[in-house]
Amino acid sequence: MSMNMEHRWNRRSELSLDVIVHGRDGSVLTGRTRNVSPSGMFIQFANPVDSITKVVEIEVSQHTRLPCWVVHAEREGMGVMFLSVGEDEECILDQLLSANSEEKDDKDAA
Repeated sequence: MSMNMEHRWNRRSELSLDVIVHGRDGSVLTGRTRNVSPSGMFIQFANPVDSITKVVEIEVSQHTRLPCWVVHAEREGMGVMFLSVGEDEECILDQLLSANSEEKDDKDAA
């Protein structure tokens, strides 16, 4: 099932975070998130990517990898939906999103 941009379950927050994408075929790509939500993210690549497996793991920290389904991919980046997020991963995502929200509030107040 393809998910159209208008059919997202959660609102995405702009968030720039370095990540490593691990493909099931052993491929490893580095990228940077453009936006993140509790259900997925968009990752931009510095160099164009020719292909990517449909299921990947996104490494957001040294100890955290999130299994994801690639919803759409292009040479410059890809949108992914988290497949299963346990309590630990959900806590990390909440921390990332709330830290980003606090940074925006600080900038808006300045």
